[in-house]
Amino acid sequence: MGLYFRKSVGFGPFRLNFSKSGLSTSIGVKGARLSLGQRGTYVTMSSHGIIYRQKVDTSKHLKPKLAIKENEPIYIGKHTITSDDILNLTDVDSRTFIEELTEKSKKIHFVTWFGKLPLVIFIIAIFLLSFKSKEIVSKPKKNWTVIKVGPQNGLNLHLGPYRKSKVLKYAFMGETFLLLDSTMPRWFKVEAFGKTVFINKKEASIENEHSEKISSNEYVLINPGFMNECGGGIIAFVVLIIWLNREDKKRLEVEINYEMDDTVRAQFVKFCDYFSEFNRSLKVWQKLHTQSNTDYKRHAGAGRLISRILVKERSSNKIPLKFFKTNVNIPYLKLKDTEFYFLPERLLIKRDRKFAAVFYKNLTITISQIKHVETENLASDVQVVEYTWRYLNKKGGPDKRFKDNRQIPICLYSEYSFKSITGVNEVIVTSKPGAFNNFTLFLGQIGQAQSYISSMKIP
Repeated sequence: MGLYFRKSVGFGPFRLNFSKSGLSTSIGVKGARLSLGQRGTYVTMSSHGIIYRQKVDTSKHLKPKLAIKENEPIYIGKHTITSDDILNLTDVDSRTFIEELTEKSKKIHFVTWFGKLPLVIFIIAIFLLSFKSKEIVSKPKKNWTVIKVGPQNGLNLHLGPYRKSKVLKYAFMGETFLLLDSTMPRWFKVEAFGKTVFINKKEASIENEHSEKISSNEYVLINPGFMNECGGGIIAFVVLIIWLNREDKKRLEVEINYEMDDTVRAQFVKFCDYFSEFNRSLKVWQKLHTQSNTDYKRHAGAGRLISRILVKERSSNKIPLKFFKTNVNIPYLKLKDTEFYFLPERLLIKRDRKFAAVFYKNLTITISQIKHVETENLASDVQVVEYTWRYLNKKGGPDKRFKDNRQIPICLYSEYSFKSITGVNEVIVTSKPGAFNNFTLFLGQIGQAQSYISSMKIP
């Protein structure tokens, strides 16, 4: 990347550029030109000189295709839709960029391994050393002797050890009272209702009772300096993490700056607006498999069976790495095992922690209008073109052998196929017809301009 100044003379869409490195030529609109000179191919985003430059190898050229078709190809047997291994997807023009991105993505994050992880270990260790488990007994184990009333229906509780003494209360059979003294020959001395009373030995018996211990384990502080040590350690780790994060930024940052004038900015706003149009499609699917079908009667007359999943994550701006720095929005799609990041000049692809990139000139984008027999709930932006029966007879009408036979809609969807000679092969479908048209056509125009510039020969 670099900054240099030039003078230029334009005639029509072409422009001659004079700089210290010699003569070069470029084509494009004001503010967004691709330049081809003695130093190679560079992507520029300024009408007053090249501010942002990304060197591109032009030893190979792939011509893009942008087509609109009405019918999909018919595959015999099962056809799996998937991109090649991520290591093979990068085009020649993006190898240097991807090598840098991949190299930095593989490096460890100091802040994680030497900051956050040791902080967690420190907190666990200081808690283990500062607190100890202690048994707290809320109710101790206890044994005691009682007098149980019986075997008759009940008896009187006397205030003295003789029958003619005053009676405190009447005790029923089965009631128990705490024994105080059993040495008297005819009477038990017991405690009842907070007073000392006497029970005739012939009318009661001695029994033993007990209760189990009730306890719980609680952690108690055994380190009086815990608060100071913990607070000081955390503060030290916070300072360390801040420093390590800055070091990670220096080591891992990938920075791409797009400096745009008003004209280019207006074009880039369209780029973002077109992706927002796509985001307004209520449902977006990724096609995984297609398979030819001969059992038309049981599949509503469908000629092919399609396996698909919903694309649940779409964003108008997302960065591919933590320390990826840029001054523009990056539209984003999350597919099953692949992520698409639409940079201004190329498609960045991510799978796990590996990257690939394809310039738009090397990307084939195919737009199709397809009819789909829909068995799921319809989105409100769906265009229904006709109806069919869930089960068909030979004449195409409803098969009356099935009681639950019902009419189901045939919907018009838009399908977008992304392919490259390096092995990119992904297909998405939108419930809203044409939702992705403007964006993909815009990418196609960028690709055509890139391809035209790359094919020009400088004498």
